[in-house]
Amino acid sequence: VTDFTYLTMQQMVACSLGTTGNGSRSTFQVGFPGLACRHCAGKPNARKFFYRTSEILAANYAHIPNHLMSCRDFPRELKHALSEKKEMHTGQKAKLGRGSQRIFFSGIWDRLHRSQNY
Repeated sequence: VTDFTYLTMQQMVACSLGTTGNGSRSTFQVGFPGLACRHCAGKPNARKFFYRTSEILAANYAHIPNHLMSCRDFPRELKHALSEKKEMHTGQKAKLGRGSQRIFFSGIWDRLHRSQNY
């Protein structure tokens, strides 16, 4: 996986869908596992990400770094580091084996959903 993807995902923590503020996520059951920004988690309007499959996570992954770059609680130094790693992302990705990113996201999704009873 690229340095950009790795640093991005280091900024996430596991979370689960609660009963309030579900918005468009109301199609998921309460307790459904997802990812939350570790920097704004627990604060009003904290950003959480819920994906039905690992393929959807991989396809919609861009929402996560986009959030980080606009998150008020994401440290400026990390924003700078993420920007630098994004510049190298395409070149690094080209050197990876085909499907590497998909395998990475599949592993994350599997860990989130391993022992869930929702």
